[in-house]
Amino acid sequence: MNEFDLINEVRPEVAPYDPGTKAMARDRLLRAGRSRSAWRRPYGFALAGGLALAVGLVVVKVPPAPSPPQEMKLLSAADVLHRAARAAVDEIEPRDDQYIVVKTLQITDHSLVPFDKSDEHYYRRSKTTVWLRAGERRRGQYADGVFEHSPIEPLAYAGEPIPKSAYKDMGTRTDPIVYCKDFRSDYPTIKNLPTDADGMRAHLDAMWKPKAKSLTPFLAYLAARQLLWHTYLPAAQRSALYQALSTFPGITVDEGVQDAAGRTGIGVGFTSPDGVRWDLIFDSDTYALLGDRQLVVDAEAAKSPAGTLVAATAQLDIAVADSAPEVEVEERFKSGRWCTGS
Repeated sequence: MNEFDLINEVRPEVAPYDPGTKAMARDRLLRAGRSRSAWRRPYGFALAGGLALAVGLVVVKVPPAPSPPQEMKLLSAADVLHRAARAAVDEIEPRDDQYIVVKTLQITDHSLVPFDKSDEHYYRRSKTTVWLRAGERRRGQYADGVFEHSPIEPLAYAGEPIPKSAYKDMGTRTDPIVYCKDFRSDYPTIKNLPTDADGMRAHLDAMWKPKAKSLTPFLAYLAARQLLWHTYLPAAQRSALYQALSTFPGITVDEGVQDAAGRTGIGVGFTSPDGVRWDLIFDSDTYALLGDRQLVVDAEAAKSPAGTLVAATAQLDIAVADSAPEVEVEERFKSGRWCTGS
């Protein structure tokens, strides 16, 4: 795992009750004649209280309590992803001579997984701005965009002091983006991707061929991240991507998940083989994509303390600009044999 992006607050988190346990506790609570006022409290608080009261509860005969409001019913991962698919709208409509500007906030771990007690632990933070060419590359143009990386104040890990080394290389860096010819993710290519779930799933699979024999939830998630961050996926393709992700087994919901900017939403994701839970985070009201998060949930597999926030991202803004910063393109990129990341 070599790319992680965030943290706003580092703290251990307890795994939520599964939906079946929550539903059972709520049903027992309703039969106990819980007062109407309890449903006015925030859902998580009311439910936690209900779970505590359900143990050893003495049931008395009272009129049945009203059903909870519709919006309080628990959602499955597929429910959230389908709602996000229906909510997807185009935020921008760039002309071919313009640039798409994507701004994100990232927090990147420093030697947290696997955990090494002898190492210095802290979180790197940075703001990134990407200018992506909206139209096809023309003759004499070698870069598909510009990537600006601006480090900001690092964060402490679990109350440990921030080492002086964390403040090295704090200057802003600007580089050209040059996509590989056989693995393009520039906007002109992305806007022509499939707009149906089956087609998008096939595309995610193709992104890993021939390196992987089969498309696992983990590989699908990594492929989805490449289409969602530092680029712009139009609404039709975004909807298809969410629907495709909903078809993978083992994907669950985690409530109250924070992105890099501290915004709280619904996490939809899974636990990877190395004990880290990966979540895409959606706004609980609009189902718009906020960011993502990676959190250690299996200490033994991750070789790191459970509850360690490994990384996260927050998408801050998407806009259109008429120009991008000037950057020098190295000769190796002009040959067509090299691409960004080579």
